Amino acid sequence: MRNSYWYFAGLALLPALVSAQSAFEGTWRPDPQKPSPTAKPDIVELVKGEYACQSCSPSYKVTADGRDHAVAGSPYYDNLSVSIVDGRTIIRTAKKAGRTIAEIKDVVSVDGTSKKSTQTVTGMMPQPVELTSTYSRVAAGPKGSHSVSGQWREIQTDLTRHDEDTTYKVSANKLTMSDRMGRSFSASLDGADAPYSGDSSYNSVSIKLIDKNTIEESDKKDGKVVQINRWTIDPDGTTIHARFDDTHGHIQEQVGHRLP
Repeated sequence: MRNSYWYFAGLALLPALVSAQSAFEGTWRPDPQKPSPTAKPDIVELVKGEYACQSCSPSYKVTADGRDHAVAGSPYYDNLSVSIVDGRTIIRTAKKAGRTIAEIKDVVSVDGTSKKSTQTVTGMMPQPVELTSTYSRVAAGPKGSHSVSGQWREIQTDLTRHDEDTTYKVSANKLTMSDRMGRSFSASLDGADAPYSGDSSYNSVSIKLIDKNTIEESDKKDGKVVQINRWTIDPDGTTIHARFDDTHGHIQEQVGHRLP
């Protein structure tokens, strides 16, 4: 299971975009995420019933028998099962303390040159979230290995059902946010705290208007700031740039567009 998929923990599920100006009002959708040009390919092997991910952090090897196997070193999961469906398909299921947190279905194309991974993540949002990632093959796996083996370069990852679509309404110096994952808040633009609903990571939020095209959102847990987001709209009024700071040195950026 690739670390970058957990850009959930900070990543990229667009939490909010707001402003006192109509520039922010409407419904916004984040663009598909693309890896850095310098990102290294994934390296996996499925040989003689053993599945290994060399590029994962931490790397691991488990028997592909559909049963749970302990995997040490990850903060997200402690058990992993790998099931072989057919010659082009496998299913990986990750669990934490006995609870399924993610299921990933990998399907290799008939010609073997591409792969699609569909990941369903549960327990982090009010409802399951599904992501679809596409890959191109960089190198083949060992002779006699399953077709999922080899080196794979990620092309892009996107939310399958566009659950991050976020709607903002501005009225009486107050911004109201809601998205398709059940998250919402209604906060004044003077920086006062307001309740944040639908995400266990936060329970309050404050909004600061920087200028007519830029706002700063501070997401809080029990009064402590745990994430700072800055949203800036381009002069075209249809493109928005998001910057996520988890206050621990991890910063991510993403681009989104206004829906018609």
